[in-house]
Amino acid sequence: MARRILLRFERGGSVTATLLEDRAPRTCRAVLASLPVENKVVHAMWAGEEIFFNEFPISGRLEYENSTNEVKPGDVAVISPQALPSLGKRHTAFCIFYGKSRPRKSVDQTVDVNVFAEIGEVEKIADIGKRIRMGGQEKIRIEEFL
Repeated sequence: MARRILLRFERGGSVTATLLEDRAPRTCRAVLASLPVENKVVHAMWAGEEIFFNEFPISGRLEYENSTNEVKPGDVAVISPQALPSLGKRHTAFCIFYGKSRPRKSVDQTVDVNVFAEIGEVEKIADIGKRIRMGGQEKIRIEEFL
């Protein structure tokens, strides 16, 4: 049985995401080793229907793996620090796509993300994403789903 992570939101709702260990094994291992994590997600400004946070604490260098800038609703991804050098951060961005999206590092420049998990409950995460878009940032807790 595939391993999963649980994403729980402060103002209600949770979803599970199935890890894509066959397509992104190193990224999955790095994410699992960092859990549990709590942070505040915000809505993307340029990328479309996406919620994210920039302080996901993966240690070491995260190589490109199952990387793309063409995502689909339900995709969960991370952006490695080397993909966004202008931010000067050592942390990784954690992204949840719930609708039409195109990952971007600026208004006119896309960025590749490592897609490492998929949320099956797309309508549920879309409702949560729209709530964050209209209501502002919200705390998220991410942990392995046992």
